[in-house]
Amino acid sequence: MRRVVAIAVLALAASSVAATVTLSGTGALRHADIVAAGRPGVTTIASTALRRPRPANRVTRRTPPTTKRAADSKTTPRLFVRATLAGCPVPAQPPPPPPPPPWHPAVEVPASALPAVVPPARWKTNLSPITGKGMWIWVWSETDGGNARAIVEQAVRAGLHSLWVRVADSRYGFYGASELDALVPVAHAAGLKVIAWGFPFLYDPVGDSRWTAKVLHWRSRGGQAVDGFSADLEMPTEGVDMTAHRAGVYLEGVRRVAGNRPIVATVYPPFDTFWYGDYPYRTMAPYVDAFAPMIYWECTDPGADATTEIARLSTLRPVDIIGQAFSMAAYHGRIPAPSGAEITEFMAAGRKAGAVGATFWVWQDATSQEWAALAGYKWQPR
Repeated sequence: MRRVVAIAVLALAASSVAATVTLSGTGALRHADIVAAGRPGVTTIASTALRRPRPANRVTRRTPPTTKRAADSKTTPRLFVRATLAGCPVPAQPPPPPPPPPWHPAVEVPASALPAVVPPARWKTNLSPITGKGMWIWVWSETDGGNARAIVEQAVRAGLHSLWVRVADSRYGFYGASELDALVPVAHAAGLKVIAWGFPFLYDPVGDSRWTAKVLHWRSRGGQAVDGFSADLEMPTEGVDMTAHRAGVYLEGVRRVAGNRPIVATVYPPFDTFWYGDYPYRTMAPYVDAFAPMIYWECTDPGADATTEIARLSTLRPVDIIGQAFSMAAYHGRIPAPSGAEITEFMAAGRKAGAVGATFWVWQDATSQEWAALAGYKWQPR
């Protein structure tokens, strides 16, 4: 999830829905040792994404596009507010060097060898773990120094409801048990929910569902578990073999072991290129409890973006929007990070549009002004 997008993307809102909904189907690595093989939501309309050079002994950092998203032809027109956003429009810059190819598994299970996707059994899930305000944790050691108590104290001061923590991916499997051991008991004692998240590359979706099951089966010494799981479901530009069948096989396997805990699909924002293209929102919907679109607005109106993306995705499942709390400077984009006013607008518009929650990417890059805006916006359950 550690990305920076130069496309107009946004979705932040929350109608703290604590109600129960009924749904039916129509390695031990430290975070200090890796930089996530990807973070949610960076792509370009032209299907080209820039990546920074691969750091030594680390997983490639995925970076966002430099191409702005064109206005969607079939959606509410975007409201551009560049005059009020510092650093916009972004000055022209020389093109960056060609990016290295993204990492992906060396061996792919052929589609012919994958099982058929079957409808899930009916289940009941309480959405309260994903309602309200939250923050994404990408690199543990860069998040308050990996100090669980400091993380929880800062989250409480900001009035957060949830912490979304990266713990697994296709390359290393479930590597975040030690982080969960440290964080979950302290977070639960403070009334916070912990949503684990991982990055499946879908070259072996059955295998991906197995390491996801390990995350869901994890227990602390006191028997506590994570409160939900979010899968970062990316496209080939990030090294992922994304097809409807592979996504369905993976999510069906995850759904079987999730019980009544929410499963969230972290997805690309549903502008026309994806909504009317090959990105399989409708295949995912029968197996998940909510969608979390990555809405990084850069130089577009965060409130308008959130409203539009929620309107589409909420026809399939509840929506928990992900907003931008980082600067795109490293990706030849807008240099200043979003202001506190932008963060507030994103949350207020998202909540008004019906989002169950709003979370932000990413803790390690969020500014003091952004944290203050998070703390200042009171997201009460409806």
